[in-house]
This record gives sequence, C-alpha cells and structure tokens, in this order.
Amino acid sequence: MPDTAYPTARPDKQHYFLLIALAARTRADCLGRRVGAVITREGRVLSTGYNGTPFGMPNCSEGGCLRCSRRDDDRLRGGAYDVCICVHAEQNAILTAARFGQQILGGALTSTTQPCFGCLKEMLQAGIVEVHYLHAWDPAEAYGDPALIAQYASLRARFEIFAQVGDPALDTRELFGGFVSPH
Repeated sequence: MPDTAYPTARPDKQHYFLLIALAARTRADCLGRRVGAVITREGRVLSTGYNGTPFGMPNCSEGGCLRCSRRDDDRLRGGAYDVCICVHAEQNAILTAARFGQQILGGALTSTTQPCFGCLKEMLQAGIVEVHYLHAWDPAEAYGDPALIAQYASLRARFEIFAQVGDPALDTRELFGGFVSPH
C-alpha cells in the first residue's frame, strides 16, 4: 500500500541531483550564503560538497572566517573571495572526489547557486562538462567590469550545458525541516 504522506511524483534525475545539493547545503556553516553541490557522471552521484572552512579550522560561526566575522565591512561585501578562508561548495565537491579517487572527467555539477568565476575555472580544469544551478545571479552586478563579465561569459560558454534547474521560489526555510535558512 502506498504511503500517502509523501507525494507519488518521482523527480527526474536533474531534480534529484538538485535535492542532493540542497541536502548537502544543510552542512554549510557560512554566515552569508550557504551553498551545496553534487558531482555526477552517467546519472550517478560521485561527490558532494558544501561551503565552509578547511578541515581542522574553526567554522565560520566559531570565528574561523574573517570575511564572515566582518560582514559589515563594505570593503569585503560582494567580493574579496580571494582572502576568504572558506572553500566553495563546488571546490569541495571536486576536492572530495579527488581525495577518494573518483573520476569526474566528463561529469556534471549541480549547485544550489550559480558558480563563481573561480569555480568555473576549476570545473573546466577538472573536466566537468555540465553545470546546473538553482539560484542565478548577474555577473554584471557581481563584477561590474565589462572585461570580467566577458571573461565569465567565455568560461560558461565552454560547458556543454550551463543552465538553471528548478524553481528558486520553492527553496524555503521549511525545506529539509528548517535545518538552515535558504541561500
């Protein structure tokens, strides 16, 4: 007999991977934007990641990240990622795959947020061919420099697929029992 407490609709693979990325995000400890990511190949999960401080370092909520602890500093707002101690979710997924010997060449990465400039470079270097994300952002707002915007566009054009998936409006505080606030 079917369990009526759960919907009978079965998500397609891409939405299933998005749900896994959203679940990974519940482990993020960033005081700003929490992000989760999953790497897949041939329809199978290879690795997950979330943003946070490196192993053995205090978490953001424990004062481990100066960027998080200085959230009111306008010099750090929207930038200064090169001096942030945290590892991005996409980077963590790539590094975790490497740590455990998972071949990600030809794989896909699904993230809860559109990847940044640095993560796109690393995904290309690692051989990721598809990028899917839930929350989009505008590179023009983030970078403000036409040359950087053009470089971001040239990076994203190198992927076979670079597309938004899912409905960001469904990403609510109640998702996953309210473990964390969304994005």
